[in-house]
Amino acid sequence: ARITRDAGWTTITGLIMNDRVRKGVFACLGTGVLAMTLLAGCGGGSDSSGSSGGPGATPVAASTSIGGTVATGSAVVNAAVQIVDATGKIVNATADSAGRYTASLGGLTAPLLVVATDPAGQRDTLYSVVAVIPTGSAPTIANATTLSTALATLLTASGNPADLGANLKTLVTPDAVSAARSKLNVALASILAANGLTAASFDPVSIQFDANQTGQDAVIDAVHILPASSGGSQLTSVADLTAGIVLNQSTVVNAPLAVPPAPANYLASVTGQLAACLAGTQASCGAAIDSQFRENGYTSFATAHPDAAQSGVTLGTPQTVAFFTDNGVQKSYVAVPFTTTSGKHDNFVTVAQATGSNSWNLVGNQQQYDVVMQSSMARRHYLDADDAPYNRYEAGFSLAVSAGGVNPANLASVAISGPGIDGTAYLLPRNSSGTALFGFASHYQNTVPTGGLTSSSNTSIYRWSWKATSDATQTFTPNSSNLGFYAPTPIDLATVPPLSAYTVTFYDSAGAQIGQPFKVVNTTPALDASTGSSGAWHTLSSGTIASVLTPGGALAGAQRTLPVSWTSLDSNGINNGAQVIQVQVQAVPGSATTPSVDGWWPGPSVSPDANGLYTVTVTAGLDEYNVVQCTNCPFVALETGGSRLVSLTSLRSGVPWEDIWKVYE
Repeated sequence: ARITRDAGWTTITGLIMNDRVRKGVFACLGTGVLAMTLLAGCGGGSDSSGSSGGPGATPVAASTSIGGTVATGSAVVNAAVQIVDATGKIVNATADSAGRYTASLGGLTAPLLVVATDPAGQRDTLYSVVAVIPTGSAPTIANATTLSTALATLLTASGNPADLGANLKTLVTPDAVSAARSKLNVALASILAANGLTAASFDPVSIQFDANQTGQDAVIDAVHILPASSGGSQLTSVADLTAGIVLNQSTVVNAPLAVPPAPANYLASVTGQLAACLAGTQASCGAAIDSQFRENGYTSFATAHPDAAQSGVTLGTPQTVAFFTDNGVQKSYVAVPFTTTSGKHDNFVTVAQATGSNSWNLVGNQQQYDVVMQSSMARRHYLDADDAPYNRYEAGFSLAVSAGGVNPANLASVAISGPGIDGTAYLLPRNSSGTALFGFASHYQNTVPTGGLTSSSNTSIYRWSWKATSDATQTFTPNSSNLGFYAPTPIDLATVPPLSAYTVTFYDSAGAQIGQPFKVVNTTPALDASTGSSGAWHTLSSGTIASVLTPGGALAGAQRTLPVSWTSLDSNGINNGAQVIQVQVQAVPGSATTPSVDGWWPGPSVSPDANGLYTVTVTAGLDEYNVVQCTNCPFVALETGGSRLVSLTSLRSGVPWEDIWKVYE
């Protein structure tokens, strides 16, 4: 057994029991998670309250507090933690700078569900479960991490841990948790061994740890929970994103996940050197950044990632997206979180490469031009009677191509082809205000556009999959007016492998090719629209709908700014939804002579009021990068022939999820 003591907490792990012994011990020590202090003279009854249960025996007090670490490799600072009990009662707590939280168990009835969200909106919602409250004076330990979330997900039939909140008594039992833990440890066996841990005794929930990239935390760094192509979730290793293990009750694990080719802290030196470089130490720049660095066409780190290079920025712990080899060189896609002096949280994705024994630096993605690709998920609510029957989920990808910067001044159209795209799709300059990004052509283009065409689609998202929501009464089918940014029929997601590469080509207004075609890799997981039906979404406030999105509403006229309010709580008061990081308003006029106007609230994150309601102000002409694109361009009035849209964006597995409400007048 291994004993860990920290801040008065004692955890004993390494206790291995057969079924008959385990059932008796659970009654005394009580849990599907092995956070316990061994008690002398404990009986063998099966009372889940944690009492000894023997005739005349003195009841043993149960643990009175709960705590643990919230981490996804690095600590989730100030995580908002909810402890939900079997009766639906909720206790709230906040994690500290080390990701640790604590709360009272007074009045709570097991089993328990722990839900932790990142107030910065950069990490996925995390889950943990406690089947039975342990006896003894030590706190119950319930870490909320990627691993505990995987265990919790294995308890569900759907692969969605949010389902646990309404089904705790039936799904979270000692036997079910023990079986899920056994499956998880088979999947992690090789990674555990590589980090000095043993699968036979490992418990991701009850073993207290520090988020320091060693031991359990290193194991957390080595894996991701990603959407499965068949629905639900899967656990993957950063060493091989193609060999995921589906997470649900029916899962059978036949082989362990691959061990990453480098330790969890392989970029620790690079992070320190980059921080010193950004603080003005030139010698550190050469150590952190390769002489051949190129990122989206920029050869300077500061110009490639200007937000991260601002004065006073604090860099976080890099999170590996995936390892890969390139011409025999070990490389990795990494997401580096950072916080600006204004409190805004963000991250940038780059490429690191091994330069020798235990030595790495940043080399960038080596792209010739500024093009950024990532997957996309959306839920579309229509508020007008004609379109509401077509409410749906949509999945695909976004392609951000900026006008100007390192991109050619004469750029007039952009072609992209690759997995999931029907032939070749084209992007054109937009004919709207409030954004500098190209938009997909509305109509399918058989040839390269010429003559300086512009796009009225006002979208940089290509949709390859869609599915009706539960309240829809009609099936959506793309038509000739939108086949420029929709596939003709939903694709088979199995045709889009992880880290898919796409071919991008630039053209001028005459249709002449500019430079050479180049590859863009989607480092985020490809999604199917069905994933949306199991996601946790947000609820736009009735006040926002009435005033902003209703013809004749108090704010339906032309406005320079618009307030938007929403909540992330579900019907049970559980905060399953990820933090909103951006809000968009798009106003399309009824007259073709007036351009549509976009506006954004680009963050930083805000806190909810006592009722869980968030409120922000969206400014017309301000883009998603907090850059003013126009100054005398208010949101046009909601009038006949026009429309308005409100979109809430959150991140999940690095993918933007957009919750969209739209009304046509």
